[in-house]
Parts: sequence; structure tokens; C-alpha cells
Amino acid sequence: MERRQFLKHLGVLGGACTAASMLGGRNLISPSMAALNTGDANNIVLNEVNYVRPTVLPQIIHVFLYGGPSELAGNLTNIEDINANSQNPYPTNMDPNNTGTIITPNNFWGGANNGAGGEIMESLIAAGDMSIYRTINRLKEDSKAHRTSIFQNLTGHLDAENTPGIGTTVAAILSAHNAFGKAPEDMILPFVSFEGDSLVFEPAGLDIPLATKYIALDQNFRNPYDRNRNSSVGDNGGIDDNAIEALARNNAQGEKFLKVREAFTKRKELSDFIDSSFNVDRVNADLLALGITYPNTNFGRRLKAAVSLAVNNPDSLFISMGSGGLGGWDDHDSSLEEYPDRMRDLMTSLEVAVNHMNMTGRDNIIINVYGEFGRNVNLNNSIGWDHGNNQNLMTFGGKGISGRGLGKIVGKTQRIGASGVNRQFTSPTDDSYQAEPFSIASTVYKYFGVQNTEVLNDEQPLDENAANEVI
Repeated sequence: MERRQFLKHLGVLGGACTAASMLGGRNLISPSMAALNTGDANNIVLNEVNYVRPTVLPQIIHVFLYGGPSELAGNLTNIEDINANSQNPYPTNMDPNNTGTIITPNNFWGGANNGAGGEIMESLIAAGDMSIYRTINRLKEDSKAHRTSIFQNLTGHLDAENTPGIGTTVAAILSAHNAFGKAPEDMILPFVSFEGDSLVFEPAGLDIPLATKYIALDQNFRNPYDRNRNSSVGDNGGIDDNAIEALARNNAQGEKFLKVREAFTKRKELSDFIDSSFNVDRVNADLLALGITYPNTNFGRRLKAAVSLAVNNPDSLFISMGSGGLGGWDDHDSSLEEYPDRMRDLMTSLEVAVNHMNMTGRDNIIINVYGEFGRNVNLNNSIGWDHGNNQNLMTFGGKGISGRGLGKIVGKTQRIGASGVNRQFTSPTDDSYQAEPFSIASTVYKYFGVQNTEVLNDEQPLDENAANEVI
């Protein structure tokens, strides 16, 4: 199939492009968004969405674990059965019958400084700051291909090639229903990526105001509007940035070029805002005063930047992060050596982020963490896990958002597959709650005020009243 060509939106404001260049082509058609495929995406948002603005708008930090993370850090419920049938054995300290077991009371992968963050999960759930959904399981299309699954999960829809990303859909809904509480052009950094180009902001023909298109920042809050920091411009060779702007303004007179002049004004406003409010020294001083220290890791620094932006700028409504700095989650080999460290780094950073949100009283910030799919539970001959289906959603914060269900473990699993073969995996038990990964997008839309999410992606939101399996 032909490689997908992505549209790039490059403008005076620094521009944003949606791309995932390593992903090959695929096309899927799904009926509910047929209007999107015929270019009528805006009609759905304007006329079919039943929208009621919530009293408090959420701020979503979307952490996507590229590669497909194993569920086992958050679900060792079936480890005894898994180990009895695996091609290769798990460590003896993962035996629930061993007096030195590292398995926590709610079947998380513990082990303190050598574990996978299970003790942190226990603590956050007990405090009502986190829930984990253990049965995010595909029934509609059990794809285990990276490209297909990434596209589908970041758009929240099976028709991944023709559907806007979750962040773009949120921007369109709020714009169409005048729900920002101010004019879109008065919003400061409403949609931000800390992972560069992201499919979560794919436009797919959906019209949104220029001011609501996403902006990419790095962990140092580097200003994308400064041309000598803008990779799309390249090395400016000492060109005077102010001279360029003056020349452009002088040659962009009259009503025809009003938007150009407004864009330059916006550029300066955002430049001043970022430099004054989000320089690294300012952020670090604020955190020091609160007694908060994020891990000095690549991921820890990026999460610190994302949460600091959300805490200090209520206009930032959707912030995307990949899992850069943690390494890929495609654990086909050496999993027992690498996966626990990566999970521990993730959970240590998230624990600090939750503390940061709590100490600043920001109970509308939600952090969602998941990937494109799960993995098998059999340890293959490379001591790794191959692609599977079932995965966890970990969700943090947002106590002030209506309908949030926190402090919960949702879903029960069983091992499936013949003994001694590679294709062994977990699946929801017959009496367990189960949800498609697309329900995550639906839940985000619900938090922002959409009453009928099915018109957007044929999927109901997560049932946050589902049975709680906490022991």
C-alpha cells in the first residue's frame, strides 16, 4: 500500500505538522463517521453533537506508551497460571506462594527499587488518586500491528485514516460550541505537544481556528515562535528576527492581510508569555517552594514540564506526551531486565505529578496512560513478550471532574492459550467489565461536555461505576 502523506499546517505562528513517518499505509471504513469521509466532519461537530458545557473544563495530559506495554506491572492476578504454562519461567519472587514474593496485595508488580512500581500503584489507588482498568481489550478489531493500532487509538476510531485525532476533535467541539469561555484567539497554548508531531492532533479535514492548532514545546519550554529555535526554518544564519517581522508587517497592509498582522501580534504575546511564565528557572523555583522534586530523567523532566504548564495555565486543555525517555515498550526480548526499570521510572514520575497537582489544588487535571495494544504473557525464548491484545489504562487525578471514578481496580482476567506455546495471553473473564481502547477517547469527549459520544466514534465512554476489584 502507498505510504500515507500527512498534511502539514505551517504558518506564521510557527506551524504544527502531524506525522508519524515510520508508519505505513492502511485504510479502514466505519459507518458512523461516513460524513468525515465525504468532507462533512464539521457538520457532525456542529449539528450532531449534543453538547452541554461542564461547569469545570478538564485539562487532559495524554501519555501514550508507544510500542505496546505489557499489562503485567499492573496485573499479576494470573501469574501462577501464567508461570505454570510459560515456555520460560518467571523469577521465583513472582510466585504468589513464595514468602519473599514481590507481588502486592492487589496483584501489582512490586519489588521496591528493583520492581515495576507496584507499591506506588497501591498507594495512589488507596489515596483515591488513581484508577486502573485492567481489561482494555479489543473485540471490534483485534489488531496487533503497530501502525494500525497507533492510528486507531490516537484518533479513537476504527476509521483511523479518515478521522481527526482526539486532541483536534476536542478543539473542534469546543470551538463549534463557543465553550472556551473566551474567544479562541485569546486562548494561550490551549493544545500542546511535548512529543513533537503527534497523530492525536491529526486534522483529517476538520476545520478549527488557527489559534487552537497545537504547538510543540520541549521540556525546557523552548519557544517555537522564535525562528532561531524553529526546526522548520532551520539555521537563520544571524538573520534579525525583528527585521523579518517589520518587513512582513510593512508589506501586509490592508484588510486582506489582517490575519497576518494578527498572527505576528499573537506570536509576540505567546513568546512573552512563555519566556516570562515558563522558563525553567521559574518552574524549578516554584517546585522548590512546594517541596516537589521530579526524577531527573528524560521522561521525568518532560512530565514536569507538562504538569507545570497545566497547573500554571488553565487555558492548556489538552497536552500530549509520548513515552520518550523511557525507551520503547516493544519488549520482544530481555523484558525481565528492562521492563521493570522502565515501569518504575514511569510510576515514580507519575507519583510526583499527582502530588504536584494535589498540592496546587488543581483537581481538574487528568493524566491518562496507555498504549496501542498489550502483549502476550508467555516468556518467549528471547525472554520477551510478543504482541497481544489486553492492556491497562492508568488514569490519575481529576477529582473535580463530574463522573470521575477513582481509587478503583476495574476488570478481571484469565490466561488463554495452550501450555508451552508462545500465543498465551490474558482476556477478560466472562463476568468481567471490558472496554475497547476507543472508550478512552469517548471518555475524554464526555469530560469536555459531549452527551452523545457515539456520533464521534461509535463507542460509549468507560463505565466509571463498574465493579471495583480492590482487595
